[in-house]
This record gives sequence, C-alpha cells and structure tokens, in this order.
Amino acid sequence: MSAPAPRYTLITAARLLDGSGAAAVEQAALLIDGDRVAALGRAADVHAPTGAAVDRHDYGAATILPGLVDAHTHLVAPGDGTLGDDVAKEDDDILLLQAAKNARTLLHSGVTTLRENGAKGKVAFSLREGIRRKLAPGPRMVICGRPITITGGHMGYFGSEADGEAAVRAEVRKLLKEGADYIKIVASGGSTRTSDPNRASYTVAELAAMTDEAHRHGKLTAAHCTSAQSVQNCLDADVDMIIHCIFNEPDGTYRFRPDLVERLAKAKAWVNPTLYVQKAGIERQREAREREGRLTPELVTQLDAARRALDVKLDAVRRMSEAGVRMTAGSDSPWGWYAPGEFVHEIHMLAQAGLSYSDAIVAGTAGAAVSIGVGPAAGRLAPGRTADALVVRGDPTREITALWDVLDVYQAGRRVERGTA
Repeated sequence: MSAPAPRYTLITAARLLDGSGAAAVEQAALLIDGDRVAALGRAADVHAPTGAAVDRHDYGAATILPGLVDAHTHLVAPGDGTLGDDVAKEDDDILLLQAAKNARTLLHSGVTTLRENGAKGKVAFSLREGIRRKLAPGPRMVICGRPITITGGHMGYFGSEADGEAAVRAEVRKLLKEGADYIKIVASGGSTRTSDPNRASYTVAELAAMTDEAHRHGKLTAAHCTSAQSVQNCLDADVDMIIHCIFNEPDGTYRFRPDLVERLAKAKAWVNPTLYVQKAGIERQREAREREGRLTPELVTQLDAARRALDVKLDAVRRMSEAGVRMTAGSDSPWGWYAPGEFVHEIHMLAQAGLSYSDAIVAGTAGAAVSIGVGPAAGRLAPGRTADALVVRGDPTREITALWDVLDVYQAGRRVERGTA
C-alpha cells in the first residue's frame, strides 16, 4: 500500500509579518507542511506541491504573524491581586492546576512560547512535562524552576534560598540537574514582605558565582533588579538580562543613571521592563477597592504616587531604548493584578514608551525569543522553522491593539481549538 499523500495547510490573508521587523508582505500566504513552515510570501507565489492535499484557510483583511513570545510569566499566580507570599501558601497540586489553567489561557491569546520566571517547588517542571506530553494545552515553556534568592529575600518562599558563593553555585547546579533551562536570580528585594525592593541583595561575588556556573553549562541568566545598585552589581557579574531595571536608591528615590544605561547598551544586555504589571496594579486595585467601598484617601494617594512612578519608568524605557539598550517584552503576568492572557498590554506599553509599533511587535516575537535563548526555534516565520502562527483581524503595524482581535492560533502547524469551555 502506498503512503498517504502529505497534507498541507495554506493560510492566506491581507498581510504577513515574519517577526523580523521587515515590511509586511501584502496579499500573503503561509504554507505549512506538518509542523514546519514550507513557504511564505505573496499568495500568487506560494503553492503546495502538485497533487498534495491542502487545508485552506482564507482570513481576508487580517494579518498573519508569528506566535507571540512572552519572556516573563509566573503561571502559579491567579492575577487577582493575591500577594506572592500568599500564593506560596497553596499546596503544589493546587498551584499546578492554576498554572495549567493559565497556560491554556495564554496559548489561546496567541502566546505560543513563554519563559516562566519562577514557581514554587517543582510545579514548573511538572507543567512543562505535562504540556510536552500533551496532557494539557499550553505554550512551549522555557523555565528556571525556582528563582535563587537570599534567605528572606524576594520569592524565597518558592524554595531556593541560598547564601554565599559556594551555596549559590550549588543551587545553580541543583536546578540544572532538575532540568532548568536558565537561571533566575533575585538581585534585589521585591514585593515579598521580608524584602526591601530598594536595596541590592546578593554581592557581586555571589552573582558572579551564579553567572559563571550557568554560563559554564551554556545557560543564560536573568536577574530581578528594582534598585540601581542591583543593576550595577549584575552588570559587574555579567548577567544576561535585567528584569524591571528600576534605578531606585536605598531611600526609595529614583535617579536615572546614564552611566548604567551606557553599560547596558555596551554589554548588549537585554532589559525586560515589565511596564503593564505596574499599570494593572494601579487601575485594577483602584477599581476593586472602589467596588468594595474601601478606596480610602490614603490608598488614592498611594495609587497616584504609583502612577507618577510609572510615568517616570516609561520615560526611562524611552531613554534606554534611544541609547541602544535591547528591550524584550515580558509581561510578569499573572503576578499581582495582571490577569493571564493579556500579554498584548505589555507590547502596547512598549509602544507607549517610544518603540514603533513594528519594533514593539518584534520585542514580543523574534526579539523576545532571542532574549530567552530560543531564537532559532520561535518568534519568526521562515521556511523550515516551527509553524507557530497567530492570525489577527486588522493591521497591528497601524494600530497595535489589533493584536487583541485573535482569529486563530497555530502551534506547530496545528490550529488550536479555542472554545469557551
């Protein structure tokens, strides 16, 4: 009996963005062979082999682009304002169910690849394996497992506290043994109750021990930095990505640091500014407390101060980008008040910070993929690459909010079923 003829999928639309930042291909087509891109270009020039069976999908005045790549998630969180300290009190099996639900939501919103930036225990490892085995739907995952932090430091409740050069190096080895794809370092305090976000945590020597151990095994590092000293320490230690990148002084005042920006650009370090998580915290907390009748004058003052701080950060991202610092889009959702499935908000915020719509889209596709170490596998549409694609109504290079209007998502060549159940 002869083998069945290969079956192709042919997607056509008004335009196609390949994720590289190049101009859109007009009247475009994407031909998929199995899980790979076979060809792309003008519809008049893209054809399946003669005699091949073809599934055809014409989306009219829509845009085809690569599946989105979210460089920063915390899938164990609900995104409803619950503090991380309280998230960590949940049993791991409940957190795994929460993470699986969030992963499905992200996939349905168009995110086909993500980097998980820290979960409790072995939850991230279990979810990644479950998605790989097709036990649950979700994006492909790049994981750190757990963030490494000082005793009592931000996210220490997830299970990887370590102090001193020997101990932090050993923790890197332990995480790599468990299957971590990269190493997440908490270089300053954060929202954890026992930490101070305005002060550096690890010393340069401790940070260097972790980056050296990770790099010896071919792994990238990324560091949570909400203070100027922590950014400086991470640059001294050759960390690959600076997360948040807030130049706060120990007393909480903000001072833009052109010297550190120059070093970031020279080092070609990636910056993941996580803008919308702050905006979500301001807007959704105000709405929630207003509904509850608990919007006190004190809280209004705090939220107004937070909005002013966000404006300062937006300006800082603009200035960093103009100085040549590489920006990647990572949502930090569903942390805090940032609900899952809303990665588009982060791409939009980068545009508000001065990136062109085209550059903001690259930051959430090819740029994000390169920043998390999966550039050859995700974020772009090109012959031979994995066929992860998103189809949206309208033209996001003219109006970025078109990314919200998802018509279909394709993961490894297969159309994702996006029912409401």
